[in-house]
Amino acid sequence: MLLVQKFHSIHEIDQEFIPSIEQLLQEEVPNFDALIRRQDESPEGEVFTYFLFFGPTQNTPIGFAQLSLKPIPTSDFLPWHKKLKFWDKDHLHWKQVSWQIGNGSSGNSIFEAKFSRSGKDKVQELIKEYELRDDIKAEEVIAVKGLQDFNLAWETEITESNESFVLEPLSKAHKSYQDYIESLQPDMQLFIKKSWQEIHKKEQIQLGDYGSPLDTPKTFPVSSKNLEAWSKWGAQILTFEKDLKVLGCLLVFKGKNGNVFFEPMPFEPEGEIIVKDELYTQYALLKFFDMPEARKCHMMKFGSKLVFEDKKDLSFFQSQGFQLKTIQSQFKSRLKELTKAL
Repeated sequence: MLLVQKFHSIHEIDQEFIPSIEQLLQEEVPNFDALIRRQDESPEGEVFTYFLFFGPTQNTPIGFAQLSLKPIPTSDFLPWHKKLKFWDKDHLHWKQVSWQIGNGSSGNSIFEAKFSRSGKDKVQELIKEYELRDDIKAEEVIAVKGLQDFNLAWETEITESNESFVLEPLSKAHKSYQDYIESLQPDMQLFIKKSWQEIHKKEQIQLGDYGSPLDTPKTFPVSSKNLEAWSKWGAQILTFEKDLKVLGCLLVFKGKNGNVFFEPMPFEPEGEIIVKDELYTQYALLKFFDMPEARKCHMMKFGSKLVFEDKKDLSFFQSQGFQLKTIQSQFKSRLKELTKAL
C-alpha cells in the first residue's frame, strides 16, 4: 500500500525530498527549479497541489503527481437563470481541475517502475476524490497513452478527448557527432552538411560556447536580470555570432544521470533569418556528443519538452533520430457552456 503526502505549494515540499523528485523527473525537467518557475509564473488565481508517494518501507518518494485548480470565469459560463439568483455565491468558487505535471509531456504522474501499477491505482483514487467535490465543475486529465489510462466517473454531455505528441530524447548511440551524421539517411546527411557549410563559408558565422551566461559578449541581447537567473540555474550558453552580433543561442542545462536539455532562442528578426531552425538542433547535438557524461539529448521550448498537435510536425526530428510518445487529454464539464479546457 502506498502512502501519500500532499503539498499545496511547491515551496512547501521538504528539501530532503527534492533529490528523489529530480531523480523521478530526470527525463522531464533539468532540475527542481523548473517546477518552481512554472508555479511562480502561472496565471493569477491558478493554484497547484503536489502529491508525493511513499512505499511501505521507503522514506523517500517513489512517485510524484501534480494537479492545478483554475478558477472558472463564471461571467462567461454561468447560465442566465442562475445569474438571477444574486444571493447564491457558490459559483464564485467553481474550479477546473487539471491533472498534469508541467506542460503534460509526462502525463500526470511518474513512479519508479516497480510501483507503476500500484501508483496508477492510487492516482485513480485521487481523481475520484476530486470528482466528488461540489466546487469542481470541469476536469482535465493528461496521460501517457497506454501507460496512464484512467476512468473519469462523471456522466456528462460535454466530453472531449485529444491526442498530441511529445518529442522524446535522442540517445547517445554513437561515439561522435561525425558517426551520428553518418548513421542518418543520405539525403539528411547532405542537407545537414550543406546547412553547416552555408553558415560557415558563405555567412562567416562563428560558434560560441560559454560556460556561464555571465561570460557572454556585451552585445548579447538579453537583460542582465535574465543572465543572472540563467547563471543561478546552472545554464551554459551556445551562440551563433556574426560581426560581433549574436544571432541566436541555445541554453544548455545538465540534468541528472546524463540527461542534457537544450532550449533554442533565435534573436534574428522574422524574414531576415540566416540561422535556420535545424541548425539549432544540430548545434545542440554537436555539443551533446562532445560531452562525455551526456546520455540523452532533450530539446525544449519555454522550459518544457516540445509537444505537437500534428504527428507530421515531428517527422523532421524523427529523421534526425529523435523519438516520440503519445499523450492523451480527456476533458469533462458539468457546465454546458464550458466545452473546452481552460
